[in-house]
Amino acid sequence: MSNTNEMFYRVNENGDAVVFHDSGEVATKIDANVYPIGSDLSARYEHSSGIVLSVADAEKIGIKAE
Repeated sequence: MSNTNEMFYRVNENGDAVVFHDSGEVATKIDANVYPIGSDLSARYEHSSGIVLSVADAEKIGIKAE
């Protein structure tokens, strides 16, 4: 699982936070107790299409904007 201080987010067209690793790859799993938008599984589970959070949730767990 990934550490949130090694991640950043970009705001998508819906105003949500798309989470990326510092390497630029989309994050598919985060060691945090948040739920990606539209998912019943927490971010601790694999999300193959990437993790999209509310901006508030991303900032709450320490992910910074790009």
